[in-house]
Amino acid sequence: MNRLSTRGLRGFAALVVSTAALVVTPGLVSSSSATTQWTLDTPLTTSVAWSSVNFLNGQWIALSHTGEVGVSSNGSSWSEESTPAGSWQSAAYGAGHYIALSSANTASNEMISSNGLQWSLTPGLPGAPVQAGRPVEDGQWTSVAYGHGLFVAVGSDGTLDTSPNGLSWTQRFWRPENNFTSITYGGGRFIAVDAAQGDILLSLNGLNWSLIRQPLVGAVSAPSGGVHFGAVAYGSGNFVAFGDSSSGAGYVATSVFGHVWALHQYSPAEAIGALAYGCGSFVAGGQSNGTTDPILSSTTGSEWSATEVNTPAASNWIGLSYGAGKYVALDEAGDIAVSTAADCSELVPSAPLQVSGNVGNGEVWTYMHPSLHAGGAPVEGYRVDITDGVTTTYCRAAVYFQPNCIIKGLRNHRVYWVSTQAYNRFGYSAPTDPEFVVPVANWSLAVAGPPETTGSLPSDSTGATSVDLQLTGIIAKAGGFYPVTTVSVHLGSTIQTCRPSPFGECIIGVTDPPSGAVPTYVTYTGWGRSYRSPTRDLVIPSA
Repeated sequence: MNRLSTRGLRGFAALVVSTAALVVTPGLVSSSSATTQWTLDTPLTTSVAWSSVNFLNGQWIALSHTGEVGVSSNGSSWSEESTPAGSWQSAAYGAGHYIALSSANTASNEMISSNGLQWSLTPGLPGAPVQAGRPVEDGQWTSVAYGHGLFVAVGSDGTLDTSPNGLSWTQRFWRPENNFTSITYGGGRFIAVDAAQGDILLSLNGLNWSLIRQPLVGAVSAPSGGVHFGAVAYGSGNFVAFGDSSSGAGYVATSVFGHVWALHQYSPAEAIGALAYGCGSFVAGGQSNGTTDPILSSTTGSEWSATEVNTPAASNWIGLSYGAGKYVALDEAGDIAVSTAADCSELVPSAPLQVSGNVGNGEVWTYMHPSLHAGGAPVEGYRVDITDGVTTTYCRAAVYFQPNCIIKGLRNHRVYWVSTQAYNRFGYSAPTDPEFVVPVANWSLAVAGPPETTGSLPSDSTGATSVDLQLTGIIAKAGGFYPVTTVSVHLGSTIQTCRPSPFGECIIGVTDPPSGAVPTYVTYTGWGRSYRSPTRDLVIPSA
């Protein structure tokens, strides 16, 4: 059934007011994973303040804040060497050598090595730009990654520098309001996360960067103050970012492309500071509130299971890495925990690229854009979930030229969030980035008033009122693609614009809208034709 071609020639628009907030009841989530057994190995020197561990160029490199480095080829037997003085925090390998960066605000903030054992200082990276009346910042580097032929480093002072060789650096981004804690490269893009405001920094080439504010979407509500991120990793077509201790313990976000992020909850909550991916599993660790130091693991990034590791004393996992068929975890005291990976051929599929579709009277038709990688076995089907934050409904789609399924029994003009997962005999993929959808009864180009609106509009801390406008029914091309031009909502004398979602809809937030009966209509141009809805009076309640 060529669903998109059938529905692509039809369209409608309906504009309604919605002031209800989504509510979700969190629960314990778990997932099977390849990392279920951890054993303690010979520790590193316990008097050293260890800071991170990475698997780079065939060996593990452990850094410290006190001038020592640990090197191992198997994750169990380590040699410890002295390095130049520095608070060494992060390391990467590329262009034929290792580099390590310092988290201290000092001029000597970089060292380099050809073998990981002997290190020498280099001139280092430029810190924040000099500003009148502010102290000079030499850079407090928290994380570095290598990809696309570039080293990319981020710092807690909001800076981002790049280098093709780790020696000569160029500053590409600086925003003092941000505190970038972690960066990763995967899927052809760099992603850096922020602990100050919960922002995402994204680049496809390492040279041009986009700051994404308030990237969280979906049915799970963020805690008061938002989720501030502490660690990010990439694996199996999916980015995973954990909340840090200030606001995000118990929260994790996932994204396929990095533009929007689905928020999830896990238990028991930890302040996560270390995250890695390998052999089909994400592993995460941090600081717990108990007497043991559990390590979390997940195959999808959305559901997590915890394995307790009985370290000699409660500590803080500050480094995790995968290589040579095993995971290695390091805590501040030098404890080493090792987990041997399962058969890496038993991999789940990568996430489908997107979910899209059409809406109807109390129903949604969904279409899956298939996974790029099937994993360790052929994809057997797709599972779609749709939720309003209270009730979640599922449907399944068979592997087909256009895999699709229909979810019925929904409420018109209620906002739902839709995502999908592929599955094979080893399990489910990560979910797609969630997309919102609003079922409607009338398939015609029209402007409608709110179905249920009583009382006054909500206001924020400044006293400003707001209302969400639901714009639905934008006509798709026969292939299922929506207009690339913006859609305009003419609300009295004002104009609001949006770009439609994969379901041909928009939710437009309007601050301090006019009240009463407001003449409203919709216009847009798509595929060489102009569309305009009839003018209707949209009744908006007063503040």
